[in-house]
Amino acid sequence: MTWRTKSSLAWLRGLPGIKSDEPLASRTSFGIGGPAEFFLELARPEAIEKTLDGAAERGVPYLLLGAGTNLLIADRGVDGLVLRVVNREHEIEGTRVRAGAGLKMMRLARIVADANLRGFEFAIGVPGTVGGAVYQDAGCWGKEIREVLVGVTGFVPGRGVHTWKPSDLHFGYRTSALRDGPLHGALVVSATVQLERGDGEEARQLMARLTRERNETQPIKTKNCGSVFKNPPGDSAGRLVQAAGLKGAREGQAVVSALHGNFIVNEGGATAADVRRLIERVMAEVKRRFGAQLEPEVELVGRW
Repeated sequence: MTWRTKSSLAWLRGLPGIKSDEPLASRTSFGIGGPAEFFLELARPEAIEKTLDGAAERGVPYLLLGAGTNLLIADRGVDGLVLRVVNREHEIEGTRVRAGAGLKMMRLARIVADANLRGFEFAIGVPGTVGGAVYQDAGCWGKEIREVLVGVTGFVPGRGVHTWKPSDLHFGYRTSALRDGPLHGALVVSATVQLERGDGEEARQLMARLTRERNETQPIKTKNCGSVFKNPPGDSAGRLVQAAGLKGAREGQAVVSALHGNFIVNEGGATAADVRRLIERVMAEVKRRFGAQLEPEVELVGRW
């Protein structure tokens, strides 16, 4: 690869805290994935931005990592730099809440409930970070983050810090300009949401009930990536998988959950190749049986 020049490799190896050939499996909810060629974890936005500028200037490929949900990393790992973003600060001003990209959505849901703010209870069902939620317009129980989002501070390598309105991010079902559009490769630094004053105790009770229901219908306590497929218009991916008789289908140690058809579980030792074969098998069978084309929600990254 042309980016692996002597000077670029020296720059990477000289970054404070850099690690080489760092295993990534433990940094994903799936528990699957090969090593990062170079790995760095940073919390200060200025340090993250400086590092991304340096990578872009040298043509070093990079992957931004949050909680590692909705992600399938190849068994051979990831070329270049994997940068884990862990800025977790938050600030509440009235009914507006600004949160760092590295803060987990579930944690933020509890924080705002404790501040007697309502409208963010859905986030208790979103396992990733604030940055990841903005990246793919994450949501749960029929509500997405775009519905409460009022602004995003971001960083584009070579172009500096930007402030984006929701309309700038071209949100769609589980996508945005950050994931599939002109802002791919940009960093979410923080996001601001607009909530409403309300009864925090009622919010906590609602979240507790939603969590109980979710535990009964989804394999929450297993190693999984979250929903594997996007729901087709007017239908449910889980319903289609179940109707195709694919609950319990297996490739190696990767298995379609018996609890919910839109989850693949790593039963211990599953490889990314196992999961990919199972995804392709499920897609082909649903297409054969019903003529429906399932689209993966999980993002495949790395050296396939």
